[in-house]
Amino acid sequence: MKTIFNLSLLTVLLFAAPSPCFALWEIEQVSKERAKELGMEIRSQSYNPGDLTVELEFKIEGELKNFSRKNYPGHVELQIREGKTSLFSATLKEDGSKPGRVVVSFTAERAQSDRINLRVWVPGVLGGAIYELRVKEFVEPKKAR
Repeated sequence: MKTIFNLSLLTVLLFAAPSPCFALWEIEQVSKERAKELGMEIRSQSYNPGDLTVELEFKIEGELKNFSRKNYPGHVELQIREGKTSLFSATLKEDGSKPGRVVVSFTAERAQSDRINLRVWVPGVLGGAIYELRVKEFVEPKKAR
């Protein structure tokens, strides 16, 4: 009898306690036009031949206002993919020098830009939104000399 009570209690607690792991995250592929609507700006520069430095900056407002929630803050993730397979992912450290804005950057080989995505995770009430930016769509192609 005590076992049945404990299992019932555990079942109720699992369904009653909301948690981000039970949540739904929607993924949106972000185009240049959509990035502009969201207030996202991607800049790129090449300091060395073959290398590319990419910087993403956006204000924490509008659809991105929940990015800095205290209990469950958002983050920007760098992801390298081969087709549908994720080969590597890492959370990028934010540059905190601009209050109310998020600035992240990374450097990679230009030839790999078609495999690199930036994912901006913005938590919501139940889950949240992931804004995925394909780096190759935002950087200038290498100019012939």
